[in-house]
Amino acid sequence: MSGLQFKEVEIFCGTGGVGKTTLATSRALVLSQQGIKVLLITIDPAKRLKQVLGLSDSTQGVIQTIPLTHFHIEGASSFDALLMNPRSTLARIASQSAEASDLNNPIINILSKPYGGMNEIMAIIEVQYQINTGLYDCVILDTPPGKHFIDFLQSSKKIVQFFDKSFVEIFKFLGKRITSKGEKPKKRLLSIIVQSGVKKLLTYLEKVTGKGFVDDFIDAVSGLYRNREAFLTALKFQEDLKKTSFSNWFLVTSVEQGKTQEAIGLKNEALKFMHKDSFLLINKSLSPYLEDWNPKNNGDTGLFKLCNSMKARENEIKEGSKEGYKDVLFFPEVLGATPISHVVELAQSWK
Repeated sequence: MSGLQFKEVEIFCGTGGVGKTTLATSRALVLSQQGIKVLLITIDPAKRLKQVLGLSDSTQGVIQTIPLTHFHIEGASSFDALLMNPRSTLARIASQSAEASDLNNPIINILSKPYGGMNEIMAIIEVQYQINTGLYDCVILDTPPGKHFIDFLQSSKKIVQFFDKSFVEIFKFLGKRITSKGEKPKKRLLSIIVQSGVKKLLTYLEKVTGKGFVDDFIDAVSGLYRNREAFLTALKFQEDLKKTSFSNWFLVTSVEQGKTQEAIGLKNEALKFMHKDSFLLINKSLSPYLEDWNPKNNGDTGLFKLCNSMKARENEIKEGSKEGYKDVLFFPEVLGATPISHVVELAQSWK
């Protein structure tokens, strides 16, 4: 593992409960000890990273410097960490835009909460922004588990669909300004039939939700469109992810029953976004302990069978996982009592 070269972006993905966040943190720790400038971002709304690094809720959306002394390691090295917060990202977009007031909207405020529906899109924007700052040699992403990770990868598609021209024309018809200040509006394309359909839809929505909600919704969407440049520039990130020179992909699983199959299923869904130079990290391996455990078959057949069964299972996982990955890396089951001790012990395996 000592020859594993870091890249500009390193993505840790996997299903829940496999130690993805702890491994991502251990990777940040190892690289920072080598003098590499690292930013560790968690996109997982559950924010397990908050517990691992001892951060409070008040630090969400604000980069925090984590000294190695936090892990009881001497030295002046450190790495930065960011608990992803959609609202903070949106606030920065607003602060850099002449259209800032457009984003101060009750609907947008709801959507930009951690579970409000914009988490994955805001994450793409935030990651691209941090890369563009040029402050870091490596940005490590701790992604959401399972399906939420796929949602993160597909967020560029959502951005494209949102700014689709036919969708935009609906809001032009509603009389809302969708161009930035000084930008000339484009010609209206809606037919009378479509206009009539929109009128009927709005009439129905007003009856159900009240006119205030409909107006807020329309203002929210048109406001987001006027700030579209911040969204569209983030599309470059997902194209770059497909380049072997740009990113390392770490698919994390464990030796627990069924976890490896779940990881394979997740990878199959993500293949269109990943490149072939990906790594499988198998966590919670018992191999280091099993090598030294050799119960004799002296009548206690239970322990003897258990030992051989566990060894056979890990060998089966090892052999069955090689295909389709640049390498398969095993990390031992950590017996430490605290998250910090887990990170430190896993960091030794990277070395």
